[in-house]
Amino acid sequence: MQLPPKSLLQGLVKHYLVLHQQADQQQYYRMFSDGNPGMVFHLTAPLLQWNEGDLTPQLQPRSFVYGQLSQFNTIASSGDLNMIVVVLQPHALHTHFHIPAYELKDQILPLPDLFGQEARDLEAQVISASSIDTAIAFIEKFLWKRLNGQSALNREMALAMHNIYHHQGMLTVEALLQVIPVTERQLERKFREYIGSSPKRFIDTIKFQYLLKLLQKQSEEEPIAALIYSSGYYDQAHLNSVFKRMTGLTPNRYKDTSQLLAINLMPVG
Repeated sequence: MQLPPKSLLQGLVKHYLVLHQQADQQQYYRMFSDGNPGMVFHLTAPLLQWNEGDLTPQLQPRSFVYGQLSQFNTIASSGDLNMIVVVLQPHALHTHFHIPAYELKDQILPLPDLFGQEARDLEAQVISASSIDTAIAFIEKFLWKRLNGQSALNREMALAMHNIYHHQGMLTVEALLQVIPVTERQLERKFREYIGSSPKRFIDTIKFQYLLKLLQKQSEEEPIAALIYSSGYYDQAHLNSVFKRMTGLTPNRYKDTSQLLAINLMPVG
């Protein structure tokens, strides 16, 4: 279930995801980048997460902040999955949490490590809340405090983000530089600081997310190939290659999944 934030928080929060799936045994999930960082609150047992190169999974914290993902991850629940995800604006780690976004790239950080006792109190309130609405109200009260002392999004970055979203990611870094008065090196540095990824990687992610949104609207009978050109890909081989790199799955495997928990989170195995 996707819920919008209060209007005052729209510069910080894109939306909330309330995720729940019942399982009587261990269930694996595939998660990949949607271009946004976020906050997670586990309402029941935290998930297990395999980091790159790890054979042994690590137990996620009860609540945490995560940064941009440059690769897909496999996570697992030992039973029911029950969590609230606060999907943040791409720049929010820098502008509202005052964290250089590159420091959290492919990382998670326990919320109490950032905000101490305030975060521990919030975690307890969310877990013991009598309803999802009450839990989100506690989260929003916490987030409203982040609006005090927030830094403005750099003018060049605001222009870059506007152009990327306006074109659904179907533009090149070179095209971006034609409308933004910075050098390529300056743009790279700004994206690293504000977003936590390169401009090209972020553009590719937004374009891929646009494709996934088109896939969700497509009927079961329509071929995926019908979306290739409208979403900015060259041919089926190009699309297959991008899908494999982004998700570790084929386009058909993704489309055939009837239990998507979010556009970038699905059960596998």
